[in-house]
Parts: sequence; C-alpha cells; structure tokens
Amino acid sequence: MVQRKYVGQNDMTISKYISDFLSEVTDITIETNHVQDGSDKYGLFKSPGRTIRDFNDGSYEITENYQFVCKQNSASEYDRTDSDEFLETLTYAVDDFPYENDYPALDGGRTVKMISLTGCPYPMEADGKETLYQMSLAITYLRERTD
Repeated sequence: MVQRKYVGQNDMTISKYISDFLSEVTDITIETNHVQDGSDKYGLFKSPGRTIRDFNDGSYEITENYQFVCKQNSASEYDRTDSDEFLETLTYAVDDFPYENDYPALDGGRTVKMISLTGCPYPMEADGKETLYQMSLAITYLRERTD
C-alpha cells in the first residue's frame, strides 16, 4: 500500500484533510463551509456531534460527520446523467481507497482509520439549470495523547 502525506500541511484540521483527500481521489477543488455560485462547485460542512471511544493506553478514537455538497449543471438529460455518474464514481473511489492505499498521514498524533460515505447522494434543491446534491460522510481517526 502507498502511504501519502499532504505536503506542507502542519496542524491540518480534519475538514482540510477531508477536502484534500476528496480532491485527490476526484481531482476537484472543495471549499470548507461554503459553496460558490455556478455549476461544478463543491463544499464540505461539519455536522454537529462526534463519537469518542477511549482506550486504556490514553489514546482515543474519534468519529466525526460531515456533509459534502456539490452543485452540478442539470439543464439537460446529458448533464443530469453526467452528475449521476460523477457522484457514483466519487462513492466508489472513497469506498475503494483503503483497499488500494493507506490514508494520507495526519499530524498532531492523529491517524486516520476510515473515511466512509454514510449516505447516498441526494438532490437538496433544484432549479432549471443546477441541482444541489448532498452526501453524508464520516471520518474515524485515532488520536494519541502526548504528555
């Protein structure tokens, strides 16, 4: 398996890590807590709450949830089919990643265990030209406490 590290990133937030990860597997640019106007725009939003599991050695496992939002052109049947194919390809890329690679390194005594899609992409809003899709995802990582 290939171990990757995002070059030049120190004290990376989990949101930034996920954005970079999704950008790597899909070759798109994702903004944090924002989606620009226009088609083919992407944003990542943190959901409230997280799950923590403590271990005897002082480390703990954290699972956080996020919403990936994408705005896609939907003016024609071709555009809608293309959007559906993109979302399906994204789903498979995230699902297959840990079977072909190690997750990229994360700083701060944190190690990513899993990134998973926890919901299917669905349209939140549509007008005659664009559709806003939302997909839920979760990241689970281990954090080592330091003295």
